[in-house]
Amino acid sequence: MSEPSTSLNPPGRNARLIVPRLLQRGEEFTARLLIQHPMETGFRRDDAGKMLPANVIEEIILRFDGELVFRGRVLNALSANPSLAVLLTAQKSGTLSANWRDQMGNVGSISAELRVAGG
Repeated sequence: MSEPSTSLNPPGRNARLIVPRLLQRGEEFTARLLIQHPMETGFRRDDAGKMLPANVIEEIILRFDGELVFRGRVLNALSANPSLAVLLTAQKSGTLSANWRDQMGNVGSISAELRVAGG
């Protein structure tokens, strides 16, 4: 495995976590996670003919106020800049956070505040 990126903006650091502005208690909603990630399959070559190492997002974790609500392990790369939609139920206001890791050891995270009326 290669060393993690040390650039100012490593792969997978730009993301959006989209949730509704205001929810009712017990309301189902879709949390959408969009991650800018270059994804490399491991089958392409650079200009010099050298194979580019594979680098895809391996794991995505969603937590609500620290409690695990979703964990996904990616086995095959589908596309660069992956998108994930997860159906959740709002019970109270709090913080929804997403964390991910790619094969090169780059990690990223983002969070969004959920507002539930009366809670």
